[in-house]
Amino acid sequence: MYTAQRDALRKQLRQLRRSLSKQQQSANARLLVGRLRFWAPFRQARRIAFYLPVNGEISPLPLIHLARHLGKTCFLPVIRLFPTGKLIFVRYRPGQRLFRQRWNIREPRQGRGCAANTLDMIFMPLTGFDGEGNRLGMGGGYYDRTLAGIANRAFRVGLAHDCQKVVSVPSCPWDISLHAAATPSGLEEFGSRPSRRLTPRQRKNSG
Repeated sequence: MYTAQRDALRKQLRQLRRSLSKQQQSANARLLVGRLRFWAPFRQARRIAFYLPVNGEISPLPLIHLARHLGKTCFLPVIRLFPTGKLIFVRYRPGQRLFRQRWNIREPRQGRGCAANTLDMIFMPLTGFDGEGNRLGMGGGYYDRTLAGIANRAFRVGLAHDCQKVVSVPSCPWDISLHAAATPSGLEEFGSRPSRRLTPRQRKNSG
C-alpha cells in the first residue's frame, strides 16, 4: 500500500518540478542561496556535500559557488562500485571533468572519496518532503542505505522547490529523515541537530 502511495506521489511531484520554466528554476536557485547564506549551521559547516540537479531538481550550483567563496570544502555523491547501493563523497571543484553514469547523473570520476560520517552537512535532493522532516527520494534508496546507522553525524538538509512540500509523506521504517529543508520561500528545521564533532584542540579545551 505504501509503495503505491509513494510511487503516485513521486510521479505527481516530479511532473510539478519539471513543469517549472528555466527562468523559474534560475530564480528559485538564487532565492535558495538567500535563505541559506546567513544560516548558522551552514556558516559553521566546513565539509559539505552537494548534488548536481537532474529532472527539474532545484539547483545548488549557486550555493556551491558561495560555499567555495567562504572557504568550505565541497563534495559530490558517487555511487560506489563495491559494495553497490551506497554512496561515497568525492571532492568537487567547479569546472572539473564529470562523467554521466547510467541514470544520467553527473559524477566526478570515482577515486578516493570520504564517508558520510566525515561530513558536517549534506544537502540532499528529494522528490517531496513534509512538515515533519520526512523525505521522499527518487526511489533508489542510496541516501537511506548510506546514512543508516550514522544518521545523526551530519546535518541533513533537503533542497526543494516550494511545490515539493506536501502535507504528509508516507514513510517507511528505513527512511532517513531531514534535520532541515530549504525552499525559495523558507527554511524549516525539524527536531534536534546532530552533535558537532570537535577538533583535538576543542576537545582538550572542553574538558
